[in-house]
Amino acid sequence: MKKAILFTSFGVASEQARHSCIDAAAQRLQAAFPDVTVRQAYTSVFIRKKLAAQGIHVDSLPEALERLQADGFTQVIIQPGYLTAGEEYEKKVLQVAAKYQQVFERLLISRPIMEKNEDSADVLSVLEEIFSLAPGEELVLVGHGSPHQHNPAYENLQKLADKEGVPLHIGVIEPTDTPDFAEVLTRLQKKGVEKILLAPLLLSGGSHVNEDIAGPAEDSWLNRLRAAGLTVRTRLQGLGEFTAFQQLYVKRLQEWDF
Repeated sequence: MKKAILFTSFGVASEQARHSCIDAAAQRLQAAFPDVTVRQAYTSVFIRKKLAAQGIHVDSLPEALERLQADGFTQVIIQPGYLTAGEEYEKKVLQVAAKYQQVFERLLISRPIMEKNEDSADVLSVLEEIFSLAPGEELVLVGHGSPHQHNPAYENLQKLADKEGVPLHIGVIEPTDTPDFAEVLTRLQKKGVEKILLAPLLLSGGSHVNEDIAGPAEDSWLNRLRAAGLTVRTRLQGLGEFTAFQQLYVKRLQEWDF
């Protein structure tokens, strides 16, 4: 009986971010489950094509599942790398995996990091461990958001942070989702915040970090916050670089009898 964990993420083209965030998280899973083979898949067609042009192949989820079947694996659990259960998770993990349920003896799909309300406590604890704030400084984290429907995961995390008195403000990049930049800025101004630590609420770095969050354009979060008169410090590593965050994936997998 051969078992495999398939760590499935959107993917990232940056070599540094790929190794330090996504590969590092997969390696943490392998260390936690030494008797199970850990493999990876990227769901982004754009990222896979970009890597292929550099001579780097990363399986799509269908390719990875077919390869596991061909290699004789009978039990597979997919661990999504996504923070929330958004469009990418629904369309490119749940819907794709459903087509392969009869191929394996067991094909399980684990949970994203922030799928349930109660997940917020674990995530907030990890964020407090990762980020150290200077006196008078508050933390602004920018996640992706979901273009097709609003996901309450970010708001649930924000509510818990407010309840616990954690100086955290969460926004999303996706322009059709909330909390958007204007909402975050309003929160900061109402509180009289003057100093900010700006960081991604994302598994890995890449274009969202280098352009949307901290890019040189006037409409990046960094430049809009500075234009509003705030002093902004940045910490731009993806969360996948941090052991405490990697352990959240381990914890998700430990929920299963696998």
